[in-house]
Amino acid sequence: MKKVQGNPLVKWTAVLLFLALTFSGAREGMAAIACLPYVGTGSWQETGYFQSLIWKWESDVAAFCADMQAKPEEDGLTYIERQQLEQRLEAARARLAPSVTNFRYRVRLTDGAEAGISNLSEGESLERLVDTVYYAVFLSGQRYAVQSMEELRNILDQFQPEAVPQELEGEEAFDGAAQTELPQVLVIECGVPAVPDSTGGKQDEFANLYALWQVGRDEFPNRLSNSLLLLGLALGCLCLLLWTAGCREGVEKTVLSWQERIWFDVYCILMLAGGIGAFAGAWELCGQMYWRSLDTWAFGSEYDWLLNGGSLLLTLAALCAALTLRTLTVRLKAGNLARTTLCSRVVQWMAKAIHKGIQFGRELVRAFPFLWRVLVAYGVYFCANFFFLLNLPYSTAAGLVWFALHAALLLLLCWWAMGFQRLRQGSRAIAAGDLDLQIDTRHMPYDLRCHAEDLNNISIGLAGAVDEKMRSERFKAELITNVSHDLKTPLTSIINYVSLLKTTRQDDPTALEYIEVLDRKSQRLKKLTEDLVEASKASTGVLSVSREKIGMSQLMDQALGEWTEKLEARKLTPVITLPEGETWVYADGRHLWRVIDNLLSNCAKYALESTRIYLDLTRGKGQVLLSVKNISREPLNVPPERLMERFVRGEESRTTEGSGLGLSIARSLTELQGGQFDLVVDGDLFKAIVTLPQAN
Repeated sequence: MKKVQGNPLVKWTAVLLFLALTFSGAREGMAAIACLPYVGTGSWQETGYFQSLIWKWESDVAAFCADMQAKPEEDGLTYIERQQLEQRLEAARARLAPSVTNFRYRVRLTDGAEAGISNLSEGESLERLVDTVYYAVFLSGQRYAVQSMEELRNILDQFQPEAVPQELEGEEAFDGAAQTELPQVLVIECGVPAVPDSTGGKQDEFANLYALWQVGRDEFPNRLSNSLLLLGLALGCLCLLLWTAGCREGVEKTVLSWQERIWFDVYCILMLAGGIGAFAGAWELCGQMYWRSLDTWAFGSEYDWLLNGGSLLLTLAALCAALTLRTLTVRLKAGNLARTTLCSRVVQWMAKAIHKGIQFGRELVRAFPFLWRVLVAYGVYFCANFFFLLNLPYSTAAGLVWFALHAALLLLLCWWAMGFQRLRQGSRAIAAGDLDLQIDTRHMPYDLRCHAEDLNNISIGLAGAVDEKMRSERFKAELITNVSHDLKTPLTSIINYVSLLKTTRQDDPTALEYIEVLDRKSQRLKKLTEDLVEASKASTGVLSVSREKIGMSQLMDQALGEWTEKLEARKLTPVITLPEGETWVYADGRHLWRVIDNLLSNCAKYALESTRIYLDLTRGKGQVLLSVKNISREPLNVPPERLMERFVRGEESRTTEGSGLGLSIARSLTELQGGQFDLVVDGDLFKAIVTLPQAN
């Protein structure tokens, strides 16, 4: 298939066949058009050509009658004019002689009387001789005939309009005219035999017309069918040319020729001009074939010249159309039709220029401060509103524009309000912690869109910072866990060896004192290591939580029982306030015990000696609140939020035995159980509040 498409022999054969078939089809078509006047008529005397010939001969008869009625002596004609008149009469008699023409006529008065002018032989009857009798009227002395009453009345009016009775019509008008001094009205009766005689010297226009009518009526179907067949074959050759267009043997892609280098619209204009010019020339030649007089030329050399010339012009027009279709097909195959159109390039250039102008205008407007833009917009609106209000009572158009202005303003405000609402919802979501939210900035006003993009960038930055902080926290937790695990093994060995030393007999009091110090410090280090591990697990949320119904009052009594001895050693007096009956909470008993234990431990370490510790338990609104209050031994110059961080203590000297992890662990464990841990610092007053959900 590709070889056939790219074969040049196939292409040139199709081109030659297309031109030959188009020429032949156009020639047959023009010949069929020349036969059209003779098609669809029942008789040759019904054709327009015949009617034109009858009118022509009627005018010749009127001119002959005018010459016969002329009076040279009375008209004052010169000798030359009289000779010319005689020559015209002789020529008319010879032309109207029954021996040389099939045209028969006689002239009568309007009352039917013979006027003595006729080419009928003696004894011949016009009605029996001709197929149809035609009538025309003319004024005596006039060289032309008319075929309608109205036209004759107009002619009579030119002579003496008041002499013609207006109420008379038809033949009565002619009778009235004949009784006045107006020119005499004559009637021409004429016709042609149904089958004109073409023998002898009677080969006149009517005989030729009859012969052409017979030939045209017989040849029209054959000419038309031949034309359609040839043009159909030419169309097939054109389809073959379009199928092979742009293909070359051995080349896969579409090959462009010199035609595709011309702008397509320019190419179309040139081809359209050439095609229209050729078609117009062919139409003119065809019109000449259709309308010219029907003498013997119709089958002569002039007829062939017109037929061949018109066919050649039609072939040229078809060639222009074929070339246009070919380059269109090649451009479509190559996919570059739009790029090879001058209009598209101009439109693209204009679109780019307009786009750049709009961008420049936008940048120019946006360069002004927002307040100035608002003021200028309001000034334009105010001036337009004032102008239309002044013209509203006098102009409907001004009123319509005024309403359109306010409708546009309403739409602009709605657009701004919708964008602001979307911006407000997005900012609230970001403020609530949804850092992954991205505000949709499509179809937003410019200033709101810029603000929304800034918020989106802020949320991205915050999300990155939070992720970085979480990674840092996880890294610190992992570091603490790993370090604590690494310290636990040697610390266990130290504790074991210290225990063994304590069981041995030591005579040196100093050695016993050292062993006691080692034991105390190793236990403290063990406690610190355990706190580190627990704080790390609590902050990362890897601790398992098993929540159940727990009696808070009973748990506080047990905790105080554990810490009573230590609190008394520091001269601290606990004051407990419990509600009536048991207070049930929904929590993890092990973790809740550690929270209370850490709070009491914090009091034992940092409370001022010889003071009271207040433990209050309250319930209500589905919650249970445990508050622990004491007076700090050292000044509290640290914010409450800072105290709940790890390794932070209320006194900066760090001389106490605390590690700074107790409150942090207590807060993490409380939050793991679904509760809330708060600190309140008022001077030296320290207050911790643990809020847990009530079980009942």
